[in-house]
Amino acid sequence: MIHNTLGEDAKIFDIDEEPTPSGLYNKILQSPDAIEGESSYTKISKEFEAWKEKYPDMVASLKNFPSRIKVAKDGAENELFVVIKKQKLFVHQQLYDAKEGSENHFIKEVEDILEKIKADINEPPLPLSNQFWEEYEKIKNYQENPKNYKPIPDNNLQTRAINVLRNFLKINDNQSVTILKPFVRMLLEDLLDYGTLSDYTIRRIANIDIDKNFTKAVDELKSIEKELGSDYLYKEKQRISDVSKEIIIAIENKKTNELPTQNTFNDNISK
Repeated sequence: MIHNTLGEDAKIFDIDEEPTPSGLYNKILQSPDAIEGESSYTKISKEFEAWKEKYPDMVASLKNFPSRIKVAKDGAENELFVVIKKQKLFVHQQLYDAKEGSENHFIKEVEDILEKIKADINEPPLPLSNQFWEEYEKIKNYQENPKNYKPIPDNNLQTRAINVLRNFLKINDNQSVTILKPFVRMLLEDLLDYGTLSDYTIRRIANIDIDKNFTKAVDELKSIEKELGSDYLYKEKQRISDVSKEIIIAIENKKTNELPTQNTFNDNISK
C-alpha cells in the first residue's frame, strides 16, 4: 500500500526494507547525506572546519594569500593540477609522463583530485620543475579558449620571450644567472598571468640570444631588472583590481629527484 502511494519516492527505502508509516517518518528526518552517502561538498566542508579548529592562524592567513599560487610537493606521479575559479570552478590535470600520442590533459572534479593535492602541515614545499611553466601555459591557453585551443606559434613575440626565460631557468652553476632567477620567474609569471609588460620590453626579452652572446644576454636582463625594479610585479598586482575575480592555484606533484628543478632561494608561492 505504502509502495503504491510513494511511487518513485519509495526508493528511499532499501530493497529488502518493508515501508511502514513510522519508517517513512524516520527516513524523512534523516539528512540527505545519511540516505545517499556523504556528498563531496560535505566532506570538504567538514575537513575545512576541522582545519579551522586545529590550525586557526593558518586558515585565517588565507585571507592574505594572493589570487595566483604556485607550489610543488612530493607525489606518486609527475603531474600538474591547476584549479581556476572564475564564476565557475575548473580543475585541470596535466600528466607529465604520458606516453607519446596518449591523452595527457583532463578536466576533473575537485573530489577526484583531493587525495592527490593533500599535504601534511609539516611537509616542506619543493622547487617547481623546469617543466612546470610549459605545462602551466598550456592549461592557461586551453582555459581561455578550450573549443579552439591551439598552441601559440613559436614565432610569436611572447612565445619567444617565454622560451628565452625558460632557458635561463635551466642554467645551473652560474652565480650571475642564479641571482637573476627570481626576477626571471617574475617576468614569466607576468607574461603568463598578468600581461603588464610593454611590447618594447617583451621584444627586448625575445631578442636575447643566450647561445650567441651569454654575457650580453645576462647584461640585458640586468638592465631590464634595473628599469622595472626587482619587485615590480608585486606593485602591479595591487593595481590590477580584476585579478581578484579570478583565482588560480597550481599544485605540481613530483616524484622526488626525478624532475629537474629550478634553483631558488624563495618560496614558490606567488606573492
